[in-house]
Amino acid sequence: MPEISIIIRTKNEERWIKHCLTAVFNQDFKDFEVILVDNESSDHTVHVARRFPLAQVVTVGKFMPGHALNEGIRHSSGRLIVCLSAHCIPKQTDWLSRLRDNLQDPMVAGVYGRQLPMAFTKEVDKRDLTIVFGLDRKVQIKDYFFHNANSMLRRDLWERVPFDETAVNIEDRIWGKAMVQLGYRLVYEPEAPVYHHHGLHHGNDENRARGVVSIIERMDREQVKGLPDSFLPGQANVVALLPVRGAVRSLGRYNLLQRALATVKQSRLVRRVYLLANHEEARALAQQYDAVYLPRPEDLDSNTKSIEDVLVYALGQIENSGDYPDAILMADYLYPFRPPHFFDQLIHDAQYKGLDTVFPGRVDFGNYWKQGQDGQFIKIEESLLPRENRTPIYRALYGLGCLTSVPIVRNRRLVGGSVGLLPINERIYSLRLAHDDTSAQIIKVLLRSEESEKP
Repeated sequence: MPEISIIIRTKNEERWIKHCLTAVFNQDFKDFEVILVDNESSDHTVHVARRFPLAQVVTVGKFMPGHALNEGIRHSSGRLIVCLSAHCIPKQTDWLSRLRDNLQDPMVAGVYGRQLPMAFTKEVDKRDLTIVFGLDRKVQIKDYFFHNANSMLRRDLWERVPFDETAVNIEDRIWGKAMVQLGYRLVYEPEAPVYHHHGLHHGNDENRARGVVSIIERMDREQVKGLPDSFLPGQANVVALLPVRGAVRSLGRYNLLQRALATVKQSRLVRRVYLLANHEEARALAQQYDAVYLPRPEDLDSNTKSIEDVLVYALGQIENSGDYPDAILMADYLYPFRPPHFFDQLIHDAQYKGLDTVFPGRVDFGNYWKQGQDGQFIKIEESLLPRENRTPIYRALYGLGCLTSVPIVRNRRLVGGSVGLLPINERIYSLRLAHDDTSAQIIKVLLRSEESEKP
């Protein structure tokens, strides 16, 4: 029988659950079990969680926070109970033992740990987290503030006072008040921190919060610019996918697929490269560049199939092989030119800005028109001011490289969720080999020029 039972509540937490459980199972203190209480997630939360040695998965219907926790505890056996939100990620390997140390005092009913914002947490939530969760340990005799996103309590006291199952929120503070009234103490332990991306109040007046956070960031940058280790660009499992439709296209002696493979292999942050194709030349190049060759079914070459169909199929094949990426970086090999460190920049932006999709956009100050339903033409951009006084528009260059988180891909979308755009100013990076002589001639000239400039 484990000493500690960790109860983790989930509802569509696919993006976070791997990071949470990785940190939990990496703790120095090992005598614990994990009970997942899932509120009928419609994404792959439970599927991802089952890759870890869970003791049980408990399913609840209509979500009430106290009921979900009570159900998890009823299925557990530990003397001590940890309540942890699935989107909270313990920062340190001694997180669990730091919480546990406080309950050596029999007068302490429960302990809650510090909550840190992530680098991409909204300003209002950064403000609230840094103000509420400070650096000093507190022993609360009258104050009953308690927070179940990151807490530990005694099982015997929970048996006397379970969590309120009718409260739609603050079940933790209701329980904390009952403990204080019984003469017990609550402890705030700053040395048991977790990262909590959305904070306490999920946002309110962002302009006011932005001013507060700007001061906090100057005083203590580490508090509000951090990321869990598993979120760092070098730790995220980002794989590259190069789809090839039909035969491999080349320009004379210039093999564009070989060029694309060489470019993506230079990335420091791409974990693995997958080549989805149905051609022996592609298979040979995959072997040459240590990429994984995925046979492409003929039906994926149909004009009725979208890039989303290709991504969903590739993700299924990748996961069937035992590789579980956080995001897929799709690149079209027919784009021969990319900015230096381009792929790594996409990954860096996604991780530090908390983005679900990142892609490049060609900066454009042109005047554009579109045709309305009545056949009349409508001007999109009214301004004829000089470009320095105008707001640019951006032409999406998905094929140059588009990074998409796996939950978005599962929903059959290339772009979705929180979207970021990497501005591209140089026109050369928007060139793609099309089915015309002009594009081929321009690209050939530029490739020869590039070759001649090499020492």
